[in-house]
Amino acid sequence: MVVTAPDWAKAKLFWASSPYTKLWQDPSLRPFEDKFLDKFTNSVIKPIEQNLGIKFSDYAGLAQGQVTFAVMEVNPKNQSDSHVGAILIMDAKDHSDQLKTSLSQAIKKWSDAGKPIKPQKIRDKDFTTLIVSRDDISLKKIFPNLKGVDAADDNDAKPGNKNMEITVGQSDSLLLVSDSTEAIEKVLSRQAGGAIPPLLESPTFQADYGPRLRESPIYLWVSAKTIVDMLTKAPAGADDQATATAARMDMIFSAIGLANITSASLSYQGSPEGTLAQLFLTVPEEKRPPLLKIIAADPKDSGPPSFVPADAVKFLRWRLNMVRSWNTLSAMLTDLIPPAVMAQITAVFKMAGKDKDEHFDLKSELLNNLGDDIISYEKAPKAVKLSDLRSAPTLYLIGSPNPEKLAGAFKVILSIAMQGVPVTDREFLGRKIYTATPPAAATPMGSPFSSISFSPSGGYLAISTDPGILEEYLRSSDSTTKSLQDMPGLAEAAQKVGGLSTGLFGMENENQSMRPIIDVFRKHPISTQDLFGVPLPPTPMTEAMESFLQWADFTLLPPYETVSKYFYFSVYSGSFSSDGFSLKMYMPTPPQLRQ
Repeated sequence: MVVTAPDWAKAKLFWASSPYTKLWQDPSLRPFEDKFLDKFTNSVIKPIEQNLGIKFSDYAGLAQGQVTFAVMEVNPKNQSDSHVGAILIMDAKDHSDQLKTSLSQAIKKWSDAGKPIKPQKIRDKDFTTLIVSRDDISLKKIFPNLKGVDAADDNDAKPGNKNMEITVGQSDSLLLVSDSTEAIEKVLSRQAGGAIPPLLESPTFQADYGPRLRESPIYLWVSAKTIVDMLTKAPAGADDQATATAARMDMIFSAIGLANITSASLSYQGSPEGTLAQLFLTVPEEKRPPLLKIIAADPKDSGPPSFVPADAVKFLRWRLNMVRSWNTLSAMLTDLIPPAVMAQITAVFKMAGKDKDEHFDLKSELLNNLGDDIISYEKAPKAVKLSDLRSAPTLYLIGSPNPEKLAGAFKVILSIAMQGVPVTDREFLGRKIYTATPPAAATPMGSPFSSISFSPSGGYLAISTDPGILEEYLRSSDSTTKSLQDMPGLAEAAQKVGGLSTGLFGMENENQSMRPIIDVFRKHPISTQDLFGVPLPPTPMTEAMESFLQWADFTLLPPYETVSKYFYFSVYSGSFSSDGFSLKMYMPTPPQLRQ
């Protein structure tokens, strides 16, 4: 795995041109920013610097060339199995003297503090291994006031855990930091023109580098096949539990087909007009995993239909052949789920609905009436509190050759899911609206479970927990409101991600969706319970989230109108080719920020 900025100056320029970077630098955000940075520095940065005996500011501005973080396979001496080593490489170029000074000072501070060091030579270069106590980087040491974790429960600080060894050094203008001397030796060998082949010559990497990564200011590349191989093969001499775990992982990866993915990459391209991001999974078409076959859309019209209103803040259209996906999913689950469990699931499907019609067949009613079109769109909530943000009006549309029959099958599914809750119906503009309201039930997030309403109309089964947006859809054929498809700039932005016929297309209008979020967050301090709707158990993760929310005093945020110019809209699409799966996102530069 490698994350790299080939030219740090270009990467900084790319980052600086981002609307969100400019938002962070806006004077109106200064009160919020100053308080957050002060809390973060005192609670996180300074404790880490104190425990490790370094000062991050000493290294600010030293990166002048390429900066890379990589994870590679290494073969430690006297060990038969390969392991992974992580390494950070930073090119200081003409700042190499300053780098040498800063590195010497850091090592001296470490030694003066009584912490063990181990000088050594790697390919005739001077390196120093710092012996880092697990206690120095334990959660309790870095966050002394953090609740939900005791020193005894901190896995990194448990007695008997080995110390970490971090080796640092300089080779010409390169700073090298790694937990593996073998990884450093590999890099030095390449620097000296050794026989170890560079990543750039790997056919797998080259297949991604040429078309997608070459011009990117920063990118991520992962050898997915190598990771799968490491997870599915037990090391020599492994105990029975490790061998069984590896075998289980091999069975899972084989069933879902992820072992066929050779690589994954994430890249960016920037221009004054906007930013394009692309996630790409490399997998030949003939080896496409079942998991990807399930989500594979057909290359059909995936733009917003005319009935999607212009004030929709989120939109998704997925031209999924649902019957094909159902069959692929069933075959995959048959390989994963024990036969006894599959038999129970099959029995539930066979018996469903027979209490009212002995000839009813839920599976047939579903498969015979599913189409190849799934649409969802969301409107901005009239936010007064956080619960409004969690339940924004959203409509889901499932394409069907016979929506009325699909509605009948959906009634049975709701009856099973809601344990027999009755489904009522009412007339609306000559159409039936069905509603199921479970008494005193709750969502996984803890909020009262709203009623679910659905109605067959216009070639779709429309489903929502918000009756208003469902009724609006049923009125859409008679409506004169503007359509999302006429949104200025939408068609042009769509071309940046492959157009409106990839089979998967989505949009988010951040200019409208961010307004209620900022309005609500400005009203009062936010806790994790506010965000999730339920009190979370006091784990280190939830307590760290709580600390973050305390540092981020959202009441200091400026009114939305002050920062609205930094928000615009984004589009994304997904498509398959003979080489793999691509997910692209394009964010046009807000008009007021264009030069």
